[in-house]
Order: sequence, then C-alpha cells, then structure tokens
Amino acid sequence: MSNAVALTLYNGRFSQQVGAESRGLAYGDGIFETVLVRGSRPLWLEEHLQRLASGAKQLGIPCDLVEIRRDCTILIASLDTPMAVLKIVLCRGHVSRGYTPHLSTPDRVLSISPYSQNCSAWNNGIALAVCQTQLSSQTRLAGIKHLNRLEQVLAAEELLKRGYQEGLMMHGGRIIEASRSNVFFAVDGELVTPSLGLCGVSGIMRQQVLKHAANLAIPTRVCDLGISLLQQAEEVFVCNSVFGLWPVTKVECVHKEIGPISRLLQREFDSFFYV
Repeated sequence: MSNAVALTLYNGRFSQQVGAESRGLAYGDGIFETVLVRGSRPLWLEEHLQRLASGAKQLGIPCDLVEIRRDCTILIASLDTPMAVLKIVLCRGHVSRGYTPHLSTPDRVLSISPYSQNCSAWNNGIALAVCQTQLSSQTRLAGIKHLNRLEQVLAAEELLKRGYQEGLMMHGGRIIEASRSNVFFAVDGELVTPSLGLCGVSGIMRQQVLKHAANLAIPTRVCDLGISLLQQAEEVFVCNSVFGLWPVTKVECVHKEIGPISRLLQREFDSFFYV
C-alpha cells in the first residue's frame, strides 16, 4: 500500500468509486467505525463490529459481520506500514429517490490508510476549546456512530480557525463529548463522564476507560454534567480508539494539571497505542 493512498473495498471489490444512488451519500443513512491497526493487528475489532451491528439493528439496516470481517482481513493483509486506520462504513443501500427507507441490499465501504500517532499530545497534553457549535438531541440516534456528522464538521472548522486540536461540544448547557472523542473529568478522586442519553457517541475507548478504571478501583460515574465542572475538575482528558488518551492542560483560559488518574490510565493503554 502506498503511503499516500488509501485502499478501498466497495462491497468486497477494490474500487475508489461509490454508487451515486447510495443512501449513505444522499442522506447519511448509515453507520461507521474507525479502527486503529498496529502491526497488522486491529485494536478492539470485535468491540467495533458489535457496536456496528448494534447501530445497524437500531436503524434497521442488515449487517453481515461475516462479510465485513472478510473485507477487514483483505485490507489488513495489504498493509505495508506499521500503523494505519481502518474505516468501516455500512449504508442502507441503493433505492429510488425519497427518504422512505425501503428494504434494499446494504452497501459496505471499507478503507485503510496510513496513520501516525501524536506523541506530543499523549505526553504533554492539549488545550481544549469550548465549541460554539451545539449538538442537537435525538434520542433514537443517541450513542450511535451514524454518518450524519455535519455538527462535527462545523465544530472542526471552528477549531481549525481558532488553532485548537479538540473542543468540547454541548447540548442545552450540558457537556456531551468532544468533537471527535469522549471526555472525562477527575473530581475529588472520582472519574466522571457525560451521560449520552440525548446525543453523542458511545465510544469504544470510553468503554475501555470505564472498564479499566473499575479494575483499578477508581470510582466512576456517568451523569449529566454542566459547564461549571470545567472549574471544579482537577483533571480533564479526552479519548478515542485511534489516538488513545490525551490529557488536557487548558480549557479555554482555565489551566489544568496532568494528574495521577490521567497518567495511571495512560499506563494501562500505552502498549495499545505506542511502542
């Protein structure tokens, strides 16, 4: 695989073209996963596939994990770089125009492209903005990693203009997540993360952090969180299953320390993301 070119499988065949009739293209009618691949080993692939299947069921899209696993194997076998990102997209398929989701054969689009980790962010932390772009609420889509990402696109544009790598996204005064990751706060020795009952993505890395924190006897809580928590929290970090865990050293003008909970959890995961 060339270092500059992503390889793509469209319904099991190598192709750089997707049908113009795709409901994923027309309406964002589908779901996706992004998986870190190191040394030909996909990180938490089964967890990603189970979330894909769960989201597909919630949207009523048929999901054949046998075919998707086969496509993953073909793409990963093509790797000639030490690290890459595998993207799995499942769309409802091709139908005549209109919103109504008639039964059709789903489309699967899998691609793999080179990737390099941001060691500086892992070691030294990042500054976090508070995005002006707000998340909307739709409980039937809450938690799902669906293809409707325009809110995140607007937030990413905002962050680019302001010179931030990541930013918090809110809904109705509540902290929900960051633009491409989940967020955690350490408050009085307890690790808290926002509830995703109204919107947001239930991240694989978020699930892993909660699991490892429980194993380390760190108290955890999932609840509604307001903006005042930015002042109260001793530590803040963001996480996803591609970049891992980035400590936060500043939220807008509020400075934070990279504390013991963040470093302890990083040690739990450093072998997954770094040599």
